[in-house]
Formats: sequence, C-alpha cells, structure tokens
Amino acid sequence: MSRRPSQLSISSPGPLLNGSAQATQSPVTQEAAQRPLVGKLAGDSSEMDPDMLFTKCTIAEVKIAKDKLRADADAKQEELRLMVGERYRDLLQASTSIVSISHSSNRVIEALGEAKDAILSQRAPPLPQRVSSYGGGDTHLHALQLLSAHIKLLLDAPEYLWRLMERKKYFTAAWLFLLARVVHRALDRNDEQEESWKAAGIDVKAQFPLIQRQWDTVAPLRASISHRALASLRESSTPSAEVCAALLTLHLLDSRPLSETLPTFLSQRSKTFASLLLRGSENSSNSPLSPPIPPRANGHILDKRPPRKGSVREVKEAVQTALNTVIKTLASSRDVFEATESRSSMIRSALEYMQSDIPNSDSFNSLPPDLRLTTQSLLASLPSSTHFLLLPADLRTYRPYADLTSASTAIDRNAFKRLIGDWFKATTESLQLAISRWFLELHTVAEVWSLRGTIRQWILVSDLLPDEINALLRLFDNAAQKRVLSIWNLELSDAGDAFHMQLTSATASLRNASTEDSQAASPIHFLFDSPPLPVLTGFGPNDSSFQKYKASLCRQLLGRTAILDGVLSTLENCARSLQRDLSLVLGGKDEDSRLIASKLSDDCRSDAEEVCKAVIETLSTAVRDQEKDNSDLAVQCLVFIGRVADELAFSSPFFTDVGCASSVVQENKIQLQQLHGRITDRWRTSVVSRLIKKRKDSLHPLPKSLIFRPSAPSSILLETLSHLSTSLQELGLSRSKQDIEAEKTLRHFIQEWVVVDGTESEGQRSCDIGFLRRLADLRMPEWQDVCQLLDKEAEQLQRKIQKDERTANGSHDRSDDQLASTQTLFAALLPLQSPMRMPEATDKSAALLPFGTPLDQPFESLLEFGDQSTRFGMLLVEIATH
Repeated sequence: MSRRPSQLSISSPGPLLNGSAQATQSPVTQEAAQRPLVGKLAGDSSEMDPDMLFTKCTIAEVKIAKDKLRADADAKQEELRLMVGERYRDLLQASTSIVSISHSSNRVIEALGEAKDAILSQRAPPLPQRVSSYGGGDTHLHALQLLSAHIKLLLDAPEYLWRLMERKKYFTAAWLFLLARVVHRALDRNDEQEESWKAAGIDVKAQFPLIQRQWDTVAPLRASISHRALASLRESSTPSAEVCAALLTLHLLDSRPLSETLPTFLSQRSKTFASLLLRGSENSSNSPLSPPIPPRANGHILDKRPPRKGSVREVKEAVQTALNTVIKTLASSRDVFEATESRSSMIRSALEYMQSDIPNSDSFNSLPPDLRLTTQSLLASLPSSTHFLLLPADLRTYRPYADLTSASTAIDRNAFKRLIGDWFKATTESLQLAISRWFLELHTVAEVWSLRGTIRQWILVSDLLPDEINALLRLFDNAAQKRVLSIWNLELSDAGDAFHMQLTSATASLRNASTEDSQAASPIHFLFDSPPLPVLTGFGPNDSSFQKYKASLCRQLLGRTAILDGVLSTLENCARSLQRDLSLVLGGKDEDSRLIASKLSDDCRSDAEEVCKAVIETLSTAVRDQEKDNSDLAVQCLVFIGRVADELAFSSPFFTDVGCASSVVQENKIQLQQLHGRITDRWRTSVVSRLIKKRKDSLHPLPKSLIFRPSAPSSILLETLSHLSTSLQELGLSRSKQDIEAEKTLRHFIQEWVVVDGTESEGQRSCDIGFLRRLADLRMPEWQDVCQLLDKEAEQLQRKIQKDERTANGSHDRSDDQLASTQTLFAALLPLQSPMRMPEATDKSAALLPFGTPLDQPFESLLEFGDQSTRFGMLLVEIATH
C-alpha cells in the first residue's frame, strides 16, 4: 500500500517548478535527457526507490525508467514461459523413471534371496566314477598332462632361447636347446619301452604334427647360439665368467675340444685387436694433401709438422683401449684355462660340476653362479616353471654329457703357455707398429713423456706376469724414445732451416735497408735506444712485463740488436727446448728415466753435431757470397755475419745446450773464430783502403802565401781516425777483443798512411806523423817496427822543413796534449790503460781519462773582435758571455 501512491505519481503528470504548466518537450530534448538516464538506470533498476526517483529525476526521466522496468518484466515473463514449456515435461518423466527403478531393484533383491534359500535347501550330488576304456584309472589323463608339459617346453623354447641370447646367457641357452632336443627325442621315439606313448593310447606323430614343426623351428637356433657366443668373445670387456660360458657353449653345441676353444678365443680377440688398431690408424691418419704450415719468424722454429688430426686425449684413449684388450685377454685366458696345483681351471671345473652327482659340494664354491647351472634351476627360472614340474624325473635332472676322461675336455699346460706366448708376441709386434703411428700425433716431448708415464702406471698395476710387464714397458719406452728423437731431429732440422732463412733475410734487409734501418742494426745506435717501459700488471720482480724489460736491457748492454737476436734466437730457442725436454725426462718418477735421458742425449748428439756443421757451413757460404762484391753494403753484411759468428763462438750457449760433445764444441768455436778472423781481415782491408782513398781525394795543396806552421794534426787525419774508431765499434766486439782488433787495424792504417804521398805541407805532415808516433808509443814494445817506420818518415820531413820552423823539442812535442784532448773520440783505437802514465790513487778521473786531463783553454767569442751588424739584432741568437 505504501508503493501505490508512488506508482500513481509515476503515471500521472506532476506540477512543474515555480507553478508553471507542463510544457511539451521536443524529441531532441527527450533524447538528450534520455542518454544519461539510460546509463544511470542500467545497473540499479532492480533496487530503484520510487521516492528517490521522483526527487532526483524529471518527468521525462521517470517515464523512461517506467518503460525500462516494464520491458524487463516482459523479458523475465517470456523466459519463464519458455522454461516451463520445454523442461517441465522432462522433469516429470525423470521423476517417474526414478520411481520405476526403485521398484525393479526391490524385486531383484527378493529374487536373489529366494534363489539362495533354494540352493541351501538342496544336497550335494555324488562325484561321478569315471572308468577309462583302457583301464588303469587316470593313466590316460596323466599321459596327456605329461605330453602337454613336453609340448609346452617345445612351444616356449624359441621365445626363451631368444630372450637368453638377448641377455647374453649363451651357456644357459645351449643347455635349454639340448634339453629341448632331448624332449623332442622323447616324443619321437618308436621303441617298445613300457612308458612309450603308444602304450598310453597316444600316437604322437599322427595326432600331434605340431611337435615336428615346432622342432623344425627350434633346431636352427643352434647355429644362432653358437654364432652369437663366438661373436661375444670379441668383446674385450667381457668378464672371465662370461668368456668361460661362451666357450662351454661352443664345446657343447659344436663339440669343440678345449684344446681348440683357446685358439678360437685368441683368434677372436686378435680380430678385435686388429680392428682397434685399424680404427686408431684411420682416426690418426694425416692427409697427404694437407696444406703446408707457413714458417714462423721472430726467432721461432719452423714447423714442418703435419696438422694435428687427433687430440692427445684421443691418442691416450686408443692406447688404453688396445692395451686393455691385451691385458684382459691374457687375464681371461689364465682365469678360464690355467690350472694350478691347488685348483682346476674354470672351464674344467664347470664340466666337472655338470657331471657331479653332488653339485652343492664345497669344491665348486669358486665357480661363478652363472656356471653352476642345473636343469632344475633352468626350468625354475622360466615363466612356466610350475607346468614343467609334470616332466619326468629324467628330464628334470638332465645334464649335458661330457667325457671327463677324454682329451677333448683337457688342455695341456705346456700347450697353453705356448699358445699364450705366441699370441702375446704377435700382438706386441702389431702394437709396436700402431704405437709408433699413434705417437706421431704427439708433437711435443711433454705430451710423449706424460703419456708414457700414464701407460707405465696402467701396466704396473695390471695382472700380467713380470716378463710380460717388462716386455710392454720396453715396447712403450722404445716407442717413446723414438718419438722423442724424431721430435728433436725435426726441431734441429727446423732450427737449421730457420737459421738459414733468417740469415738470408737479414743480409738482404741490410743491403736494401734505408739509413734508419741501418742504424737500427748498429750496436752503437742500439745501445742508446731506450726500450719501452713495462706495463705493471702485478707486483714483485717475477712480473712478466718486468722480466721482458730486464731482458731487453741486458740485450741492449750486450749490443745484441733486434736483427741479430732474430737470427741467433732460432738456434738458441731450439737448444733451450732440448734442455727443457731433457730436464722433463730426468724428472720422471721411475728409475729408468736417468738411463733413458742419457741414452736420448747420446742418440741425439750426432744429429745435433750435424746441425752445428750445417750452421757453420751456412755462415761460410754467406761469407763467400758477400766476398764476391766489394761494395760497402757487402762489407756491412760481412760485419753482420761476423757478429753472428762471434756470438756463437763466445756468448751464445747454443753449442753446449744443443748436446754436442765438448771436443766438437771446441772445434766448432775454432772454426767460427777463424771465420770471424777472415771477416775482420776483409773488413780491415776494406775500411783502411776506403779511408786512404778518401784522404787522396780530399787533399788539395794550399798556396804558398797561405802556408802556416801547424800545431795540431790535420783535420783529415782526425776525421779518418774518428771514422776508423766508429767502424771498429760497429763490429760489436767485447772490449778485450776490440783492443786486439784495434791494434791490428791501427797498425795497418799507419802503414798505409805513411806510404801514401799526400799533397799537404811538410809541416802538417810532420804533425800528423808525430801524432801517429804518439799513438804507436802506446803499443810499445810490440810496435817497434811501426815506430821505426814513423821515425824514418819524420826524419825525411825534418830535412825539408826550414830550421826556423822547427820547435825546440821536436816535431811531436804537443802530441801528449793532443792525445789527451782526443782520447774520448778515439777510445776504440786506444789501449785500456796508458803504459806511460800510472794513475795516482787520489786521481778520480784516471778511470775516465787514462791518457791525461786536457788543458783548460779560455774560450773567446769571435763576436768580441768585430762590430755587430745593424741586422744582428734581428737574429734569434743568444749571446753567451764566457
């Protein structure tokens, strides 16, 4: 009743605000008012309050709400009408069916109860007394059951045999096959025995042709069992018990005597071993069409080795597999066939167990479980074991026959040792060839010696006899030694070729080099070049960059330029590598390492000496090639070759480290010294002749009006001596050898200088002779002849010089001062210590200036003797006041 006024108010028009009459709204206005209202009433139309609606909405909005509510009510009504019309009939039918099912269930329960009561009220009928038409009660039934057991075994035999072969139970499969053959013969016999099938009223052949067809299916499996058992002998991982079982299979099925089973086993393992060696050779074979390896420079050895086809791990696995096959074959042969005084062999014990009436005796406890086989245990392991209990006792206790007194069940001990020895000898010969081929894949001595140590450990822990262990150890030691020698020979050959190539390249670069490149090869310029500073990546003196920096400083102090080091390092790296390899061999843990290292060193010595001879021959050939040319570049190349020879003869440890004998080392050094002397003689002749020629070309006589009395050696002499000193330092000799060479060179120079008639004045020539006489005095008394030659030349000059030009003290009175002034410039030509001047203990400059201290002379600028030009101030020259 409370909603009624509201409903009426919705249907009736209401008054407008301000008492105005209701105006008719246009369609546009209604549509505009309808849009927000529809959205507003979409979600709350079911819970709409009429009072709130009239309060908040206009008349038009209220009418729209009324229309929407009416449409919703009509839709609900239509939906309810459809549901009642379509589903109500189904609901009525379902309820009727439920009631009917309930009545039917009750009737079934009642019927079951009545049947139970009826059964319980009856008596049990008596058992029928069956009388056989043949008499004897259940004899026929028993015969049929016995026959079914026989046929069941034949029917199931193929499947069981295949399963046993898949599980590699060949001995059990052979036993089952023999049992199936006995069962077939029991069904197929035609004798007059009491238990024949015909006596039971059963004609097996006529009534059961399935038996023969089934046997035709079982019979071919004999060959399969034998073939698979024979093939299983090739597997090197087969345990000794399985090997014995396979050999017993061949003995039972193929009637092979035991004396033939051992050669059969060894033959199969030989095939396995041959396949392993063949497969290893295919994996490690090198293609002859492989591209050559480019040579490596910068002091590294040329690499003539073929590209590696397999890794060290693959070589190790191949050797281990082959060695494992040999060891396991010998071990299995001894486990199966070798008999001792306390026990029989495994295969003989298995045959005895088969024929023993007491199979559970303690004497057979050493046999593996798979070899202690009986027919009962075999039938019990089959899925239809319960059905096979109907088999007669003679079948359930069946044992394959083996004549233990026959020669076919025994093997002679001497024959066994002979067969094992022959097989081991043939195998080691094949193994030796394969190992030599596999070791070719090892390119360093470290790889070879590491593999040798691993192999020795495998062999020493094996179950082989001491003689066999020693034979295998010798085999691998010989193979390792041969490979080490081949590696060293290859390294030596590579070093010789690399040395020849580096020397040829160095001489060619010196001939074609620019001035800067020539200076880079000079020991003087190299001494003052600063090497790059190390990059500190770690701390301490063991840092690699610090060690490289230290080595570069040492090479710089020794005057070993980069081009010289590049030539010598090819040889020194090879010798260093040999020494490192020898230390690795000597560091072995076995006792034979020292003997092997000594033997390797002796065997490699001849090859090392050949390489040393080749190195000397290479140097000699290079010298002969350069001597054909008289140019300065050829002399420069000769000087470089001489430096190489001098380094090899005195500083380089190549001849010692490479392994040459001490007598050969001394002989090689003497040859190099002779070659170096030959080069220095050629250099001395060339340098002196060039300087003398330069003196001839540079002398021009002065006009008499300009002739003055000289007081110092000529500039051409000083320049010549300076050039001679620099050339002497370019030889890169040590200080002691440089002093010897300086004596020879200066002697030759003075002799040539005096002979040449110059165009300079007698006074100037006299000063030059006086200075040379002062240099000759430093070499007295060995230079007595040179001093006499100079004195003779000085006397001749003095006769030509006017008396008023002579000095009171002779022609070389100031030679001491001139020598003191030029001793630093001519240091390479002067002896280490002046023989005419003993240094005082307090004289600190004596070590640096052994020929005296130069006189101090005041310096006077030439500008002080003339007026300055008007343009002098424009010059950017600093005027120093002295």
